[in-house]
Amino acid sequence: MTTYSIIGLGKLGASMAAAIAKRGFNVIGVDVSQRAVDLVNAGHAPVQETDLEETIAANKERLRATLSRREAVLHSDVSFVIVPTPSDERGAFSLQYVAWAFREIGRALAEKKDYHLVVLTSTVLPGSTRYGLLPILEQESGKVAGRDFGLCYSPEFIALGSVIHDFLNPDFTLVGELDERSGSFLEACYAEIMENHPPCKRMSIENAELTKIAVNTFVTT
Repeated sequence: MTTYSIIGLGKLGASMAAAIAKRGFNVIGVDVSQRAVDLVNAGHAPVQETDLEETIAANKERLRATLSRREAVLHSDVSFVIVPTPSDERGAFSLQYVAWAFREIGRALAEKKDYHLVVLTSTVLPGSTRYGLLPILEQESGKVAGRDFGLCYSPEFIALGSVIHDFLNPDFTLVGELDERSGSFLEACYAEIMENHPPCKRMSIENAELTKIAVNTFVTT
């Protein structure tokens, strides 16, 4: 059975971790906050979100948290990266926190013999994953993406206040794949996790990044 790590335990990350655990999978949550880690390990929600406290409490035997990205990567098969990408002075999305997470993941991949899939979920501008973040993984791991590990960009379309429900029952899942193996692995994961059997839309990483921006713009407008 696939084990998941969720890097970033904010409203979306914590809710995804709880939802995946609810579906019967082992999940390792990672956060820079000791308080968030302690709360999850005690069976409590690290943030306020509908049904989160109850879902974590009901599935705490399958959900644990740690401060160590290395530990999470070494003991899971798929890592979702859901860290903040705040606007910078140019109005673009800052990759500062994502880059830090990818450096730690890359170092862990250097120690790992098995194939591992890294999935970026945070909102970024088109081109960020392939040209800004993929090189970090390869440099830190000494491995080649697509051959030694997988990479996808796969954002979620959720509303605060109904994150768990929206994550498990999406209109569709969006998979931006580096290669066929990465995309097929993530599609198979979503098929097991989602409750409503949604269609999976697979495309290039850049097209998925653009689709996320487009949908957000449409909804906001």
